[in-house]
Amino acid sequence: MERETDIPRILCSSDTGTPLEHCMICGKYLLDEDTPYFIEKSIRQYPGMEAQEVIFEYAMCLHCSVAMSESLSDESRKRTSEYLMKHAQFELRWNKLSKIENPSIDDWLGRCILKGTPIAAAHEFQIVAQCMGRKLQLHDMPFALSLEAIDELAQLLSRESQGEMDDFLGNHFSGPPELAEILRRRPPVLI
Repeated sequence: MERETDIPRILCSSDTGTPLEHCMICGKYLLDEDTPYFIEKSIRQYPGMEAQEVIFEYAMCLHCSVAMSESLSDESRKRTSEYLMKHAQFELRWNKLSKIENPSIDDWLGRCILKGTPIAAAHEFQIVAQCMGRKLQLHDMPFALSLEAIDELAQLLSRESQGEMDDFLGNHFSGPPELAEILRRRPPVLI
């Protein structure tokens, strides 16, 4: 099975429809072939209306992602890592997807990686993906997380790490007070 593919539209900028070009932290250009980076999107769905709204989206280079992760407390990193190891079915999912001749992005993102619930039924969800230049890398990522899973991950963060998250959100996302409240309750997964 192919281990990379073109970046699908769902991971592109909601404003332009083109790949996210710069790291939101350091501003590094990301679309060079040898540049590893991550994309995260938070999406709210309106099931009865068949509509979606992007709450936030960003790309972050590998260097900045590692630095952000290291800013979290050891306790938070340990608890979230243990939670992911216990509940994520990465190997099982990979084995299943490797048997599909041409898996689509929907095959990768159709179910919450932690809960197994259909993403189509989720009111909110987040997508996490790893890219290299203009290509989406296929391995443990991309994956989707339901609101329930995001809430459980957020509860694993120490008070110190919650402060780091608040600083990150305050420095990089702006908008109406409703957005700040949504972001506070649904922190980015990557860091």
